[in-house]
Order: sequence, then C-alpha cells, then structure tokens
Amino acid sequence: MSRTPGTSEPTAGKVIGAIGEAADEVGAFVSHMLEEQPSTMVVAALTAGFVVGGGLTSRIGTRVTSATIRATLGNVGTLVALDLLRRALENGASHGGPSSPGNG
Repeated sequence: MSRTPGTSEPTAGKVIGAIGEAADEVGAFVSHMLEEQPSTMVVAALTAGFVVGGGLTSRIGTRVTSATIRATLGNVGTLVALDLLRRALENGASHGGPSSPGNG
C-alpha cells in the first residue's frame, strides 16, 4: 500500500475528536427536533423501542411493517409519477409546446 506524499493516517486523537464532533451535532439536532417537533420525536422513540424490543418479529409487527412498506412504496411511486409529469410539462412549455405564449 503506497502513501501519497504529504498525507498521514488519522491518529486516535483525530478519530476521537471527529466522533465527539459528530456526537455534538447529533445532540444539537435532537435538541432542535425536541423543541420544534416533539410529537415526531415521541413517535421516533416509540418506533425505536418497538424495533429494539423485538416487535418486528411479532405477528402485529410483521403486519405493521408490511403495511408501512406498501404505503411508502405507493407514495414514492406517486411522487415519481408527479415529478415526471411536472418535468414533461415544464419541458413542453420551454420548447414551444402548446401552452407557451405566441403559439396559436
């Protein structure tokens, strides 16, 4: 393994410092979310507890998970279709399509 001149491998101190900075940023984000959207944080905490507690392997956990995945995929499909339609309309208008001024 060759090294590029002028570069050095990270030291343990640098790694620990980076982990500390990341932890500070996560803490600030969580504090901000608790102030701005406490209900979202409660749902996130309940979900994390459910998953860590093994709820996904239960019968109700399996049903909830599959229903959530189906709903999410349906929503993503709808959003993709709407975005494609929006782009097609924008491209049609910018390329002199029927909705652009001066055609008619």
